[in-house]
Amino acid sequence: MGNLLKQSITSGKTSTGQVSKWRTHSTNFYASQEPQLKPGCINILPCWCQQGHEVCLNFLLSIIQDMQHLSLISSAPLRVMHPQLYRASISTHIELGHWAAKQGLDDMCKFLQHWTSVYMGAAIMCNRQLPSHQDLKCPLEGFDILTCIGGYGHSVMQLTNLGIKLAYDPGVMVSYSGWLVRHGGEAQPRHLV
Repeated sequence: MGNLLKQSITSGKTSTGQVSKWRTHSTNFYASQEPQLKPGCINILPCWCQQGHEVCLNFLLSIIQDMQHLSLISSAPLRVMHPQLYRASISTHIELGHWAAKQGLDDMCKFLQHWTSVYMGAAIMCNRQLPSHQDLKCPLEGFDILTCIGGYGHSVMQLTNLGIKLAYDPGVMVSYSGWLVRHGGEAQPRHLV
């Protein structure tokens, strides 16, 4: 995954002349103190291959399988916080599986068989500072579930418009509406996952 993370970082302008997106801009990443960890940000989706990404199917399946335990754990809070949304997400997941099978999308069917999250996507961020922002493209009723993993501490998650600062150390899980709640993170010493 290190190569994908490394390739995700942008700086300056894109090929179309637009400024790189802040989510992947190099100024928001720090070098890792652990050589096996590469800074970067990638999104994992069951329908990645159908979007034209040239990534090995077996590689993506191995990432999804590695994420199964964490996906189950991060799905559990939604069942408590919003049972209707949890049930609707599972129903949508099943419907998507049936649709993919009818369309003959074998790769997508394989992904969905291993996808244990009620969420339809996951972002993996390594050594990233998170500027304060809102996720205005997310559904209002949706929830973000952020989980910090790694071997460092002293990170802070800020829910800016609520006036809340949380210790965001490894093992901490934070959930909120990314559309409603302005959020960001800072790390000391300069590490945030």
